[in-house]
Order: sequence, then structure tokens, then C-alpha cells
Amino acid sequence: MQKILVYVSLVAVAFVGLAPQMSRAEDWPMWRGPRGDGISHDPEVPTRWTSTENIVWKVALPGQGLSSPIVSADAVFVTCVIPETQSRHLLGLERSSGKILWNTLVHTGPIENQHKFNTSASSTPASDGQQVYCTFVDDEKLVVAAIDFHGVIHWKITPGTYFSKHGFAASPIVCEEGVVVNGHQDGSAFVVMLDRHDGHEIWRYKPETDLRSFSTPLLTSEGGTRQLILSGAKQTIGLNPENGTLLWFAEGPTEKVVCSPSVGHGQVFAFGGSPDTRAFSLKLGGRGDITQSHVVWTRERGMPYVPTPLLYGDYLHIVDDSGIYTCMEPKSGKVLKNLRKGGNTYSSPIGIDNKLYSFDDTGKCTVFENNAEYSVLAVNELNEPVQTTPAVSDGCIFVRGEKHLWCIGRRP
Repeated sequence: MQKILVYVSLVAVAFVGLAPQMSRAEDWPMWRGPRGDGISHDPEVPTRWTSTENIVWKVALPGQGLSSPIVSADAVFVTCVIPETQSRHLLGLERSSGKILWNTLVHTGPIENQHKFNTSASSTPASDGQQVYCTFVDDEKLVVAAIDFHGVIHWKITPGTYFSKHGFAASPIVCEEGVVVNGHQDGSAFVVMLDRHDGHEIWRYKPETDLRSFSTPLLTSEGGTRQLILSGAKQTIGLNPENGTLLWFAEGPTEKVVCSPSVGHGQVFAFGGSPDTRAFSLKLGGRGDITQSHVVWTRERGMPYVPTPLLYGDYLHIVDDSGIYTCMEPKSGKVLKNLRKGGNTYSSPIGIDNKLYSFDDTGKCTVFENNAEYSVLAVNELNEPVQTTPAVSDGCIFVRGEKHLWCIGRRP
């Protein structure tokens, strides 16, 4: 990993930074895109590439990380950590060229306890088109910061202490006038909404159990009620986004969760991976404890711990950590297809124009049709390890590799 210490570098040009503008296509402003469902309708994204063909640009990153890139207006944002200096950074890049326009030092502090495959920059940032919100932890606390499109920190707060044996990885999401952060942990767990403008606390929810989980919340109106759905610490819950009150809960699917939930067909689909892998589907619309009343189906075999499955229309596509692919009928839980897709996988599959794009840890991306037949259209190699989830915007796929940020797009 290239390790170059850069604290804050501003490009001295007539226009400094990345001023918010109207984007030319749908942005990808947070983890799994604008709706949190991992789906883009962009028809111009290529299905084939190599490490040299259909590559718009490739940029070396100045630090480590497992966060995914996001795209807002004419900018791409990604976080990095430089372990030697204990510094956590947010980078702003020009979308068209990949040029790093600024590199803002957001936080410095002792490196936290973490899983051997985790990093101190594994939380994907989120943007509302005016600011970028990022979260980091050190060995004592969780830090949330808002940075504008010029790389200037507008506010930075500590919503609570943080301790987890495996570190931190949950991503913030923009919700109404706030930013929601999942602070599930082995210490004093919390879920909090902070005001986007100044960082003050709007509400706080205290989970029933203090236990590490890294699922990113999902904002949805599926089922007729606007709610935040979150899995982790032995429960799947629905919260009122206005005040953080608990609407409903179900025990499970497991103790610890990394995957984000999915919603559709009047159901929520949740996946857990520790101590055993298990998934379930819940019928939306309940109140209070719905553990016994609203479970539609459960499954254990072939379920993931890290990669979030993709609900794409009438199909639920699952790639587990070992590369086993399962296609299910979401309403019933019936297995339609089960096979080995590839090698070990941390990246979550995404959907683009009725096709699926799924990277394994080696950087090999399999593109296949959104059906139950696993109809492969292409297998592409970047020749660089990839353990993050791509962003999609304006005909391009933005992929964070082990050492580089890639922009994949059609070339004449």
C-alpha cells in the first residue's frame, strides 16, 4: 500500500475545491447509492473492461481503507487512513479526471482495536450535495465530521465513546435534516441523529444490548410507514426517523450483523453472520415485538456475513463471503439457484440496468443478468484486490482497489 503523508493539500487554481453543482446524472451519495438499495438505472455503464481498456482514470490513493467511494455533483469522495501517523483523511477528487483536489485531515488518534481484515477507514461517507459526512473511531471515541466541497471542516463532534473488538465499519446516512450514525458496539451502544448544519443531537436511541454490529441503516417508506430499519445486536428494528422512537423489533437474525437490510414486496430482509449465518424476512406493518407474528421465512445455508445481498425486482441475489451465489424468490424464500460464483468476497453486488456486477476479493467482476439463471455476460479483471462496493454515476463505475481508485467507463 502506498503510504504518503498528506495532511491538507488545496489546488491553487482560480476555482479551488469542488463547488456543489447540478449533476449530469443520478449521484451515488452514500453507501449503496441514493436509495440505499444498491441499484442504478444508468444504461451507459460498460459490461466489459480490463485493467487498461474502458478505464477513464486510475489514481493512487495516499492511504489505506475499506470504505467505498461516493459521487456527488462533479466530485468523488473517499476516506483513507495512514496508520503510521494515526491520521484519518477525506479526499475530494475531480469526477472527470480523478485529480485529487484536496486531502483533509479529519481526525488523529490512537488506532482502535480492530479485526485483522478491518481498517480505520472502513466507513463510507455520505453527502447531501453541500457537505460530506464521515465517521471515524480511535481507541476511545466515535467522531463525526461535516466537510464542505472545498475540504473545509464545518463541524466535528463526538456523539459518544466507542469500543469494539473488531473496530468500526457502519456508514452514516443522510436522513431528513440529519445524519444518522449506527454506534452499535461492545461498549455503550447508541444510534444517533445529528443535525446536518451544526452537528447538534436531534435524537438518540439506546439499543437493548451492547454488542458490536456494523450494519448501515436503511431509510424507507415501504409498507406505508416512513422508518429507519437497522439490524444488529441480536435484533432487527424499525425506528421513527423524526424522533428515534422504536416502532417495532424482531429478535435476530443473529447476534452480530454487518449486512445492511433490504426492503421490498412489503417485507424487510435481514442477514447476520455471527456466531452463525442466518437470514430472515419480516412482513412490514407490525408494531412492538413482531418476532413470533411477522417472520415470513428463515434460511441459514449460504447466507453472508459481510457482503450485503441485492434485492432486484423479483429476485434476491446473495453472494456469501466464500463466493457462493444463491438466488431466492424474495416473497417465499424459495431457492431458485445455488452455485459457486468465484472466490472470497467482501464487496456487495450492485445492480445496473437490470444486470448485476459482483467483485470478488481478487478484483474479478462477474456481470450477469437479473434473472434466476445466473446468465453471465462478462468476467472482468482489474488485476488489483477489491474488497469494497462500487459507486455508479454518469455512465461510470467508481471502484476502490487496494491501492487505487478506478473510474471505469466506455472509451471510444
